[in-house]
Amino acid sequence: MENEKCKIENIKYKIIRKPIKHLYMEVKNEYVEIRCNKFVSQKFIEEFILKHKSLILKKFDKKHYFLGKIVEKEIDYKKETPKIVLPLVEKYSKIMRLYPSKISFRFNKSRWGSCSYKDSIVFNYYLAKLPIRLIEYVVIHELSHIKHKHHKKPFWDEVERVLPDFKERIKNLRKFEKEN
Repeated sequence: MENEKCKIENIKYKIIRKPIKHLYMEVKNEYVEIRCNKFVSQKFIEEFILKHKSLILKKFDKKHYFLGKIVEKEIDYKKETPKIVLPLVEKYSKIMRLYPSKISFRFNKSRWGSCSYKDSIVFNYYLAKLPIRLIEYVVIHELSHIKHKHHKKPFWDEVERVLPDFKERIKNLRKFEKEN
């Protein structure tokens, strides 16, 4: 196995030669990693990188958030989110005296959380991108659904009982969603 570090049009790339059939490209934080066999020419690799230049540059520009702040490295949301959310669920469950039957996590593009009619709560792994104040709001919102399976006044009264500034937090959540 031979490693080559190169650069083309301001894109740094590293070639890892292995006894494999296909060419694989992975965009890392600061460079592109190309895995291929020894018969793939440098010219072919460079043409391949240039062909995918816009995709590569988009991925380089992608910001990584953790607790509302931009961070340099990629975050393992699957690992980090439960460490943040579960203690908050425990804390606010005791305060609100509302306990989920089950807690799970999944990646979701459109929802931060949901609560089923059986009081099972699903949280989005991407919650760890949010500032802690907004994560608290989502936790309290979902716990409130254990008592009220709607968004009528009694539901919002329950949220407000624990979070008097919930409206401000909703505004900040919408703002965060728009900007990111």
